[in-house]
Formats: sequence, structure tokens, C-alpha cells
Amino acid sequence: MTLTVGDLKRHLAAYDDDFEIEFDGGLTFCRVKTRGDNLAMVEFNEFQAMLSPKFRKKFPEVKVAFCSVESDGSVVQEVGVPEL
Repeated sequence: MTLTVGDLKRHLAAYDDDFEIEFDGGLTFCRVKTRGDNLAMVEFNEFQAMLSPKFRKKFPEVKVAFCSVESDGSVVQEVGVPEL
């Protein structure tokens, strides 16, 4: 999904500067980085997991999954996907 900075500002205009923003799904904000002449990308600390073709076939409703890293540098491995 892409939206303009103006769109985002309009969405946030109703909130005072001291309101906190929380990202659903457990994502944690990292930074905003310029990726082109008129493109800024919001980055999160979690990285996108690769979904195997077998997984995608079994769970077509899962579009993306994110992984996090433990403090020792190991990747947090999920052991299963709940039935949806």
C-alpha cells in the first residue's frame, strides 16, 4: 500500500502531538528512509519472512509474515500457524 505524506498528515491531523502511535501485529518502528526523488519508506525492526510455495498453497489468506531477532542475534522461529 502506498499513500502520500499529505494523506498521512490528514489521517493524523485529529491527534495531538503527544498521542502515541502503535503498529498492529507487533511491528516496531525503526526509521523513515528516502528511497527516491519522491519516495520515503517506513521501515520496521522486523524483517519480512519468505513464504514457501507449499505454505502459500496451504494458507492462501496469509499474505506476509514478519520475523524478529532475539538479543543474541538468533531469528525467532514460529512453530506453527493457527487455523484461520
